[in-house]
Amino acid sequence: MPEHTEVNLRDLDYRGDERFMALVEAIESENATAVDNEHRRDITLLRSGMDCLYAMVSQHTWVFNAPSIAIQNKATTVLFSTLHKNLIALHTSLKLTRLGLYGPARSILRHVYESLLIAKFCSVSHDTSLYEKWKEGNSVYLSNGILKKICSPDIAPFSEFWGLLSDYSHATVYAQQVHLNVRSVPDEVPLNLVYLRILLDCLSHLVGSHLITPSMRYYTKRYRGGPDLLPALRAELQQILSESRSTLLEQPRAIIRNYRATWKLA
Repeated sequence: MPEHTEVNLRDLDYRGDERFMALVEAIESENATAVDNEHRRDITLLRSGMDCLYAMVSQHTWVFNAPSIAIQNKATTVLFSTLHKNLIALHTSLKLTRLGLYGPARSILRHVYESLLIAKFCSVSHDTSLYEKWKEGNSVYLSNGILKKICSPDIAPFSEFWGLLSDYSHATVYAQQVHLNVRSVPDEVPLNLVYLRILLDCLSHLVGSHLITPSMRYYTKRYRGGPDLLPALRAELQQILSESRSTLLEQPRAIIRNYRATWKLA
């Protein structure tokens, strides 16, 4: 008979003599080992995808400050800001998730998602008023300012996902977490990994179709010294995204599909 392995379900129960920080850090260490073992594929996809995006943009940074050389997107400032801040945010959320801090990890994701919607809207809209509002640091109202102005594709997947992430970021019963040991709530970490895969896919589209323009690709290929790493990076990223999407259900796939679609605005 197979040897029985006892699962350690110790958690914050307020009945022991252990100090809070010592107990939390011990459980986090156990969580990281368990999550890495059980979700190695998804974690590897996310880490590799972020590596690819960083490397691809790094190949083009020399033309970002040279608009006289390469034609840039009119919304380059918000596009690059979204890439840079979201790479840090996605890394942070993944790191927290690995430690079993899936609740705090989710509160970050609404900001990631909203910035993705704002950045793409600024990129495709002929009206620069929202872009100017963003640059001045003023509030951007997602529903009236963006979602209600998208005629196509269907915004229902966007609205539903935004509502879900809003529940996590506001002080609702869905926010934060009760259990610290991920073995006690086995569905929470996989759910976070789905959210992260959705957002990484959307960010990849924003970088490849909006931030890096055809002109930037041309001048980078023609004049940047050293080996051309971009074809291999693009192929690697495409493989990562294809593998990630292969196990997603229809609802998350609809978010990705509609984000990547051509937006028609009112």
